Amino acid sequence: MLAESSDGRIRTEALHLQTEATNEFWDVTDFVRSVVANSTLKHGQVTVSTPHTTTSIVINESETGFLNDYRRAIDAVVPEDSYYEHDDHSIRTENLEEDEYINGHSHVRQLIVGQPSVTIPVVDGEVLLGQWQRVMFVELDQARPRRLFFHAQGS
Repeated sequence: MLAESSDGRIRTEALHLQTEATNEFWDVTDFVRSVVANSTLKHGQVTVSTPHTTTSIVINESETGFLNDYRRAIDAVVPEDSYYEHDDHSIRTENLEEDEYINGHSHVRQLIVGQPSVTIPVVDGEVLLGQWQRVMFVELDQARPRRLFFHAQGS
C-alpha cells in the first residue's frame, strides 16, 4: 500500500511485475477488487493507472482466442519492422536516454490500443464490471519490470 486516508475512504496501492513478452496481457481484476475490499469504500471509483508510455490498461474479455486475435491484428496494423521516426536517432533529439530502446512501434500501438488508465465505478463496495469484463494491463514493448497504481476513493 502506498497511501490510505485515516478513515480508509482513499487507498492507493502499487503492483510491481516483470513482463515476459510484447503484446502480453496481465489480468489485474482480482487485484482491483482487493484494493477496494481493503478500503472502507462503499460508493466511489477505483482508477487503475500505468506510468509507462508503452503499456496500456484495457477492459475487455480475457479469452485466449480474443487475445491471440488482438496480437495478430496489432502486428498487422502496426508492424514492428516498419520505419518509425522515433527510432531514427540521426534526426531525433528529444527525450533520449543512453540505452534507448528501438520501440517506436510500441508507442504507436499504445495510442491505438488504449489508455494509461481506466476508472471503474464502485457501488455498495462492488467494482462494477460486466459479466465478461476483465481489467488488463497490456505490455506493448519488450519484457521488463513494470508497475501499476490502483487508487480507490469515495465514501
